[in-house]
Amino acid sequence: MRNLSKITLLSFVFIVIGLSTITTGLTSVPVFAIKEKNQIRTSGSGNPTISLNPSSGPVATLVTVTGNGFDPFSTVVISIEGDTRDTVTSTSNGRFNATFNVPSTSSIGDHTVKASQGSNSASKTFKVTDMGNPKATQGSRSSSKTFTVTSSGVPTITLNSTSGPVGASVNITGIGFDPSSTVVLTFNDTDIITVTTSNNGEFFANFTVPLSSPVGFAQVVATQGSNSVSNTFIVTSSLGATSQPNVTATAPSSPNLSEKMILPDIFA
Repeated sequence: MRNLSKITLLSFVFIVIGLSTITTGLTSVPVFAIKEKNQIRTSGSGNPTISLNPSSGPVATLVTVTGNGFDPFSTVVISIEGDTRDTVTSTSNGRFNATFNVPSTSSIGDHTVKASQGSNSASKTFKVTDMGNPKATQGSRSSSKTFTVTSSGVPTITLNSTSGPVGASVNITGIGFDPSSTVVLTFNDTDIITVTTSNNGEFFANFTVPLSSPVGFAQVVATQGSNSVSNTFIVTSSLGATSQPNVTATAPSSPNLSEKMILPDIFA
């Protein structure tokens, strides 16, 4: 009997130890899996990078910035030498595409382009190769020459997106305007925003495609006194398009259809 009771006690101890081990194993695996899943879903690659296309050119060059490894669905600020040129929102996989014009006052040489998103940032170098055709004054006849840039002389505007539905947010950049002056922006002759240029004749602004805009081509115009320049934007859908199914739901000339159905009776 004593041997039997010992065997029973030992069996009970092994069963308890076995159950606790199994229980511990079951509870630890889901916690680890959930932690790893959340890390993958809520963060980027942890190593943000950007590329420039092109990576060199004259002032006023339109540059495309492509980013990877940023946090998803977050605002990214694009700047050159600390001057903000564009703002975009990263995609679900932490990527983005942005565009900006190289400032007309940029000197020849290397300039740092930076994409910032909170504590995440990445930078690349853009090399200005030429001053283009700015209005400038030449200094003395010595080997070193000094140029004072007032404006590019040719006003231009650039849209970060050239198509979209009503209500879409669009960034607009302007260069070559008179410095420290007011620029009125219109969308199909409708005033949308008024901005003031910097001391080098540039501006950066954001506007919303008016809800009353019809589908089709629209003109975005920037006017500053005698200076006026436009760019084309394509409205892809309007508020009227959302109610279109209600219009098509009423089938026209249905009585005519029913009359045609009884035509075979005439030949009976």
